[in-house]
Amino acid sequence: MDKPQALIFDVNETLLDLTDLRGVLSAALGGGERLAEWFFRLLHGSVVANATDSFRSFETIGVEALRAVAIRQGREISEEQAGELVAGFRSLPAHPDVPAALDRLAAAGFRLVALSNGSPVGIPAQLTNAGIADRFERIISVEEVGRFKPDPAPYENALHRLEVEPPNALMVAAHDWDIIGARAVGMPGAFITRPGVVWTVPHPPPELTPSDIGELATALGAG
Repeated sequence: MDKPQALIFDVNETLLDLTDLRGVLSAALGGGERLAEWFFRLLHGSVVANATDSFRSFETIGVEALRAVAIRQGREISEEQAGELVAGFRSLPAHPDVPAALDRLAAAGFRLVALSNGSPVGIPAQLTNAGIADRFERIISVEEVGRFKPDPAPYENALHRLEVEPPNALMVAAHDWDIIGARAVGMPGAFITRPGVVWTVPHPPPELTPSDIGELATALGAG
């Protein structure tokens, strides 16, 4: 793989730590494993939205998915309560390795971009709260194209806005489906293998599988 010009980062779990949110959802839903169930239902909802041309915001699908998980557990959460829980995404801290690693990558000349299924309001709020918004040249929401990742359109839009060809960019994500989505448009990927993160799709993983963003920076020769 040639040295990329631009690094396109997923946000949730890749850059931001979901641990605190796991605790909040555990209290609301009766078990720490409910975060994973909710996250999968959130992805399910976004894929169905793509397939049926019924796009709506990440936050809206997040509320729908959260209430569905609650029902499965015999609990009742109002739409207002679910909205407050989903808003917790905006107060997630960055993983400890992230700020310094982003600084190393920027100092080495890489263009840094955030691309998320979140909304144009939600993503900047998340990154600002985590203290890393100023590291990014651009913060791009899938709402610009009305399709959720891993549909090809969000990746193509990011590349178009950056005026970078697919082989000259690198998708950085802790989700295998995100890497596969980027591959579909010809973009290589770096799969961040944070604790508990595993490759589950029937495709070979990318050449880069660092454990965190600091290890990615080292692999790319950044400081």
